[in-house]
Amino acid sequence: MERINNLDDLFLLVQVIEAGGFSAAAARLGTTRSLLSRRIIALEERLGARLLHRNARQFAVTATGERVYRHAAAMCESALAAEQAAAAQSVANSLVRIEAHGLLSPLVAELVPGFAAIHPRIRVQVGNGDSDFEALLRQQADVIFSLRETMPDSDDIVARSLGSVRMVTVGSPDLVRRIGTPENPSHLDEAHCLSYAGETSGYWRFRGMAPRRRNGRMASGDPGALLSAARAGVGFAQFPLYMVADDLGNGRLRRVLEPFEPSPLPLHALTLSGRIASDVTLNFVRFVQKSLAAMSERWEQLAPGTA
Repeated sequence: MERINNLDDLFLLVQVIEAGGFSAAAARLGTTRSLLSRRIIALEERLGARLLHRNARQFAVTATGERVYRHAAAMCESALAAEQAAAAQSVANSLVRIEAHGLLSPLVAELVPGFAAIHPRIRVQVGNGDSDFEALLRQQADVIFSLRETMPDSDDIVARSLGSVRMVTVGSPDLVRRIGTPENPSHLDEAHCLSYAGETSGYWRFRGMAPRRRNGRMASGDPGALLSAARAGVGFAQFPLYMVADDLGNGRLRRVLEPFEPSPLPLHALTLSGRIASDVTLNFVRFVQKSLAAMSERWEQLAPGTA
């Protein structure tokens, strides 16, 4: 306790010396001259040294007081730096940095506005470039959305379940009229296929078959471009249900190869462990979990699952 009192009174000593006297320091601090005087006397008694010369006509700092002042002033500067660091961290914690690669980008684009609307003080930064979980360890991202079936082997990273994603094969009504409905994945002519050019999302998946790439008529790393091509009848494509649910509901696209729909892919939000992840990050994940549960019901109504 004595050491704590010393710190408080060393701060007051700095204020008195820098103000040039007790009266000026008292006015600056909003206290009384007598209180400051008593605190400095108590400090001198604890330290066993005279720090100030003071009488009715003179205020001066002793040689010992000068040496103590230099250290005390440095202490005050460090305390201010500590407060500024805490303030900077508070600002940093009001930011959530989200990475959503490839086919997950449209999903995040649908979720983020709702979160931003109910949390106007939280800044949101969305990227679609780095889906490598190492970005979390480098603290360059707070949340990474992942459709990978294998999770990173790291004690510092937590895979928080968001549910699962259905992949459906679709084509436009015009395309189906022109070339017919494929009855089996083996009947898909690659000349009528659209493929996503992503590292893992570029594989076509069908129930009972190993994932495989297709050298389709068109390949793109832009999910929106592929969706536009599918709507225009350029070819069949596989999309997450959330991307095409509205198109299936209004008839712009039709599902094909329904009996071969693959098992849903697990969707996770990768974050740092709870001891590191900020409250803002965890709030965002909870928002996504709740929102996806409600949105999934609507998607299933527009495109019911196969038996």
